[in-house]
Amino acid sequence: MFGTSPAIIGLLKQMGAYLQVALKRAALDAASGVRPDPDALGAWLLGEMGDWDPKVKGKSLADPDTRKAAARLLAGLACNLITPGASNERAA
Repeated sequence: MFGTSPAIIGLLKQMGAYLQVALKRAALDAASGVRPDPDALGAWLLGEMGDWDPKVKGKSLADPDTRKAAARLLAGLACNLITPGASNERAA
């Protein structure tokens, strides 16, 4: 159905970069004694992703709802990676 096109690879790289941003923020929260909250981190990351407009074959993929869902997904992953034992809770 879908091959691994350069556009898809680029999209995944962009998402990986935003995951790194979320991981850094979650790590800073954890280091300061605050348990990273995926909803709060997702809201913050959504602001960081404000100019993110991935396109495949000229078609825009990130409408506001999709961008919000992507930010929350990446925030949940970051929280689960940073917070020990959190993956079986509610983050992602």
